[in-house]
Amino acid sequence: MPGKKLTRRQLLKTGAATAAVLAAPRWVRAQPRPVKLAVLLPLTGPFAFAGAAALEAFQDAVGLVNDELGGIAGRPLELIVEDTGYDVAKGTAAFNRVVNRERPDELLFVYGDSTGLSKALAPEITRLGLPYTATSYSGELADPERYPTIYVFGPTYQDMMEALLREIAARKPGARIALVYSNSEFGRDPIPYVKRRAAALELEIVAEEVTPLVLTDAGPVVLKLQRARADYVLTQGYVATAEPALLKAAREFGFRATFMGTYYSASNALIQRAGPAADGFLATYHNAYWYEVDVPGIRRARAYRRQKGRPNKPMTTYYVGAFFVGLTVAEAMRRAAAANRLSREGVLEALGNLADYDAFGLIHSLRFVRHRLPYTKLYRADARARRYVPYSDWIQLA
Repeated sequence: MPGKKLTRRQLLKTGAATAAVLAAPRWVRAQPRPVKLAVLLPLTGPFAFAGAAALEAFQDAVGLVNDELGGIAGRPLELIVEDTGYDVAKGTAAFNRVVNRERPDELLFVYGDSTGLSKALAPEITRLGLPYTATSYSGELADPERYPTIYVFGPTYQDMMEALLREIAARKPGARIALVYSNSEFGRDPIPYVKRRAAALELEIVAEEVTPLVLTDAGPVVLKLQRARADYVLTQGYVATAEPALLKAAREFGFRATFMGTYYSASNALIQRAGPAADGFLATYHNAYWYEVDVPGIRRARAYRRQKGRPNKPMTTYYVGAFFVGLTVAEAMRRAAAANRLSREGVLEALGNLADYDAFGLIHSLRFVRHRLPYTKLYRADARARRYVPYSDWIQLA
């Protein structure tokens, strides 16, 4: 009551209660702050199926790092997710929301969506000193002088096309080549390089067709390729959204050219959608497949999903590629923390020194050359087995 004098016992009890109240906020503040990985994914739009698979992969990778590896030096790894709709304007807005909202000492890596978005964001990413990679394998991004904070976690599209062109030149000198690619940054990215290299290898480009990202009626395109008498057709800029229609139309018209594509053509979805017409399609690919159970990283992902009670289903190449990136980024963060440099600069330094990290066999090598991993293999679609089978050993492109 007002004016009443408290006894010593009452004062001690009041002091203890006050101390307890004050202790809670101090304890909360003492909890390790998270280390954040932001992913900008096409969860809607034409490639939403690939974005959903990548999201599952990042959730599994972050969960595994926190549950089994203790996070990042005792700090939890936190996943931030934004939808881009495979749209540059929407993706740019999502990127701006993330970098304006999050603390720079917590947001240590961003994974972006698409070649178009990554090229648009590249100057700002560089200005912020932000470690970054993306779904894109654009050669323009793998430029450490221009974009020192961007890493490409695989060979570039130019590297992939180089492997295919070498194969064509070895099979049939002077072969006639047709190019079919989407009207997007993704589709156009390696085309100038392909034209230069084809000329140097004395391969003739006899047709060039530019299509939408999703192609349902491929008949008119295939008829043009047939009239051009192409021996080989190189596709680029699709995520199994055009190749099945092209292959079915080619089979229907009796067009016997060999079709080839890069990383995003190497998904079993292409075989499932094209059926028997997919047989013999040749693609470049640099990660493991979900059915390669001898690969430690695949076994680890399968075991983690079982432990968490997550659906027991075949995971796509989009999942495996993102799972690989998630584990590798976390390893760079862990090494930066061990060196007492858990910062954007420290993560970038660690990324450049991961050559001794095997990523549980999910890739051939993490020895970056000009900020990309120039190693790939050729895989051949086996329609009867409904999967891709190895066609070549590892090809080093730099």
